[in-house]
Amino acid sequence: MGCRKNKYNVACASDIRKILFAWLVSMLWLSVMTPMVLADETSISVTFNPEGVIDIDVTPKTYDFGSVQVGAWKNTTNSYFTIYNNGTLSMDTQFKTNATTDSTSLTLDGDGAPGNNAYSFRTNGLDNDGYITAAYGVEQDTGIAAHTNKVCGLCLNMGNSISQNWTSQRTTIYLQGSLS
Repeated sequence: MGCRKNKYNVACASDIRKILFAWLVSMLWLSVMTPMVLADETSISVTFNPEGVIDIDVTPKTYDFGSVQVGAWKNTTNSYFTIYNNGTLSMDTQFKTNATTDSTSLTLDGDGAPGNNAYSFRTNGLDNDGYITAAYGVEQDTGIAAHTNKVCGLCLNMGNSISQNWTSQRTTIYLQGSLS
């Protein structure tokens, strides 16, 4: 018993079921025949060591205070020396001295009150100006950015008495840059 077509030429329900069944079988067959690709994942382990450089320099490298009277201060201008941070990191700056002169008869006083045969140095123009001692200690300047510079001066305080009249004396002041 077949289905009769109506006046609109529409297939009957059983014909529609046959068409749907054929379509379903075709889709199943197509999905079996078509390879299925699944996503896959892998990884790369990356290691690196971030490094920065602190590279400090100062100009000029020498200064001559000339004659300094006993019990008196003698100063450079507060912009005489230029400290350069040639590194890639911001740095703090510390000062120290070798604590004696080339004759070894004059010695450093680290607190600014030099007595007999003694002298003191102090920074001038930095963030935390202070007396220079024989060891690196407090930062006289903080946070000099990479590839920049800062100016400063030095102050010399000659002790209140000396035991002789020396010839010109020399000492060394060191600067150290550390991570800010």
